[in-house]
Amino acid sequence: MSEHHQVVKRSLNDSVMTSNCVAAGTGIQGSASNQLDSPRGIFVDVNLDLYVADCRNHRVQLFQTGELNGITVAGRYSPHETIELNYPTGITLDAEKYLFIVDSNNHRIVGSGLNGFRCLVGCDGMGSQSNQLNNPSSLSFDRSGNMFVTDFGNHRIQKFQYFEESCSSPSVIQIRHSSAVQLNYSSELTTNTHTYSRDCRKSNYYYQTIRIHVGATGYYALTSSSLINTFGDIYKDDFNPTNPFSNLLSQDYRSCSHQDFKLIAYLDTGTKYILVVTTTSPNMTGKFSILTAGPSNITLNSYNSSSASTSTCAAALSK
Repeated sequence: MSEHHQVVKRSLNDSVMTSNCVAAGTGIQGSASNQLDSPRGIFVDVNLDLYVADCRNHRVQLFQTGELNGITVAGRYSPHETIELNYPTGITLDAEKYLFIVDSNNHRIVGSGLNGFRCLVGCDGMGSQSNQLNNPSSLSFDRSGNMFVTDFGNHRIQKFQYFEESCSSPSVIQIRHSSAVQLNYSSELTTNTHTYSRDCRKSNYYYQTIRIHVGATGYYALTSSSLINTFGDIYKDDFNPTNPFSNLLSQDYRSCSHQDFKLIAYLDTGTKYILVVTTTSPNMTGKFSILTAGPSNITLNSYNSSSASTSTCAAALSK
């Protein structure tokens, strides 16, 4: 009941909806913990906890079973805000309780993880290309993990295919005419390698920066092979080790195996991309290799990144 700023519930056996069936919201527009402002999508998990896309408050609220005061888990007013939402209209969770949010006025789908939120689809702004959205309104998943998005402004339903978890033969969301998996790059993190603060809490993570060149625009998979629990990020334009949140395009913390990361990203031929290889724990060193798959060949070259003179981690975390 978006116009009444409430979520209500009733038994399928009841023909009348009464006031004692309010699940969330007071009926008065507002931003307090017990209020909503034009709620849109909802999701109820196996514990009967209610998640609400609180559209005009630009946030996602969690109402635990029996509670009328919500907890902000994403967006504005969140105690640990890692992403800004602009009129969210849809919400769902996976089996591991990671959030997937339709960020409608940002024309994208975002997902949560161990290190906060990241963009999944529509990361290059509004449009009608296969990797773009225009005011999406809702999303859902099928049994195979494929994502379906109601792309309202483009008058279409978009399907984004689930990619295999196999590290030896990665496939990619919406990838066509995929080339064979290639061993593109091998190197080593040593005690002579540069360090940075990957999470703005500990500063002694060894890392290496690698320039990515793609032969054709499309979705690509980059997978590490190592024994040192690697962690990977892809940055657009450049990587600044004093501000690891700036220019971040894609991040992967959920590995194919205990040691490896897998990154899925839509890459343009005319854009500069930087792959940063580091580790999940500080002070880790060792050898690693990068395997790739996609619509064309990928060239990976060692790269020296620019850096600012002062750290901006605190500012990035407090936004």
